[in-house]
Amino acid sequence: MTPISYPRTYKLKIQVFNEQPDFGPGVATILSLVKETNSLRQACAAIHMSYSKGWKIIGRAEQDLGFSLLEGTAGGSQGGGSHLTPEAEEMLERYSAFMAEAQGSVDALFHKYFT
Repeated sequence: MTPISYPRTYKLKIQVFNEQPDFGPGVATILSLVKETNSLRQACAAIHMSYSKGWKIIGRAEQDLGFSLLEGTAGGSQGGGSHLTPEAEEMLERYSAFMAEAQGSVDALFHKYFT
């Protein structure tokens, strides 16, 4: 009898939401990049996403969560930009901490059942 070859790895994707699964790793990545670059356009470019798609993703998450994630400043001689709202900062922090803890727990379960 040939021994079973169990999986060696897994992928965990968690989304948090009220009605529609709109806040997950994609939104968290966009928000992290906006925080780093102060620009939604640059954040989207960094992950090879169109600016309009980025706005749609953020808009759906804002609609479901019931609060704004980004605030923008108009262009001009200094150029425009985007930054996270205080609510977005807290949401990103909570989501990141939740994901880190969930990942640790799921790692232990994966090891228990597949190694």
